[in-house]
Amino acid sequence: MGSKFGRGILGMKGNALVMSITEPIGQGVLFLTSTFWSLYVLELGGSLYVIGLLSLISGLIRVMVQVPVGYLTDRMGRKRLVVWGGLIASFAPFTYLFAKRWEHLVPGVILEAFTNIVLPARQAMFADAVDSERRATAFAAIHTLFATSSTVMPVIGGFLLESVGLLRGMRLALLVSGVVMLVTGLARAIFLKETMIVDKGTAEKFSVKGTLLDMFEPVIALRALRVAVLGAFLYSLAVGFLRSYSVVYAVDYIGLSKSQWGLVAGGMGVVGILTRIPTGLMVDRFSRKMSIFVSYATRPMFIVAFTLAVDFPQALLIQMADNVFSYVQQPALEALATDIASQHRRGRAYGALNMIPGVALTVAPILGALIWEAHGADRAFYSSALFSATAAVVLLLFLQEPEERED
Repeated sequence: MGSKFGRGILGMKGNALVMSITEPIGQGVLFLTSTFWSLYVLELGGSLYVIGLLSLISGLIRVMVQVPVGYLTDRMGRKRLVVWGGLIASFAPFTYLFAKRWEHLVPGVILEAFTNIVLPARQAMFADAVDSERRATAFAAIHTLFATSSTVMPVIGGFLLESVGLLRGMRLALLVSGVVMLVTGLARAIFLKETMIVDKGTAEKFSVKGTLLDMFEPVIALRALRVAVLGAFLYSLAVGFLRSYSVVYAVDYIGLSKSQWGLVAGGMGVVGILTRIPTGLMVDRFSRKMSIFVSYATRPMFIVAFTLAVDFPQALLIQMADNVFSYVQQPALEALATDIASQHRRGRAYGALNMIPGVALTVAPILGALIWEAHGADRAFYSSALFSATAAVVLLLFLQEPEERED
């Protein structure tokens, strides 16, 4: 296993240390443009429905292959999927760069989806190379590095767009993103090591029914995983209702400038840098269940507060406070999935954990746009709050943590 390689830092060894460098750089550079993606789509002639449609295309691709990729991760190893997925996704920014109309963004959306298509392989490879007693800390550490990118990049992007204009600024940022993603993709190919021991006899027993059952075996067999997936599905509906539209609400309803929204995103990143490793330490010391519950239960309060914000300072403080609590569920949920599933189940467990909530993230932007257009922006936000509260109730009543953690 990857945990046997190298000296541990914050629970990370071997491949986990390599990924703690390549992933935050290669994926983190996307924060340079993703914060303003919705505005770019609108500038190219799109609408709220088009933003939702592009999210739908990306989400459908991601959802359709998460479980099969999780199956392949457990049956053929991690490295090839991680490397090729990253290299293919690196061509997406170059495609966006030359778009003249929103329709031209579709090929890039398909290419960028490969970042998330191979997510089970990336998660499983990282989980294999962390200490069992410091899993939440390790996940928190790599996300802290992501938070560094999410802090700096939106601020740079916001001022770049204010200085040279939306289209020119986005295209310059997309060029930089593509180059960085390509370089880090090559670095993964060089430095990552395959440590998964594959059962060669599995291929000799192939059948369609048996393979399908094998893909979903961890969810079928592990009750705690089923409850965690259901809670994540409801929470993802809540997130998906607003994820693409918060920037539109901030600019059009609260009256923020694009650079101010970039500062809001950067402020959220600062909070992440300061709190994520302490949060991981807390999750490792206390309950995974209660950590996730706190995230789900507090989010409705911050969603409603955002709809009542009237200026930049209020929006900044609300989003920063929300980020403190909403983040807690991420390392807790990833650590819980690793606790529940053994190494040879881990890719499929993460595949299900990504696919089923991914359905929610795929459908929710369209639903959010429909509610927004039909009943007003505030109703879309209140619907999001309702689903988050429901996720908290489900988790509190039905989730039981395993007594012993898998290696």
